Amino acid sequence: MQPHPDEIKEAAKHPGGWVYRIAGTFGPDGRVPPEAIVGAWKVALNGKIEGSFTFNPKYDPARYPS
Repeated sequence: MQPHPDEIKEAAKHPGGWVYRIAGTFGPDGRVPPEAIVGAWKVALNGKIEGSFTFNPKYDPARYPS
């Protein structure tokens, strides 16, 4: 799975963290159910996505189609 341009931009804001692909839209409180997280990419210290996409085994595409 390849990151979208917005996910690449988000990675630059989170060096050393993770960028998540979320299915659906959620409120401003930032709470996302684990079943709506498709997976994530690790972000290197330089703000670039590194490695391959890690799928979330708890993702439920029936409830949260992407």
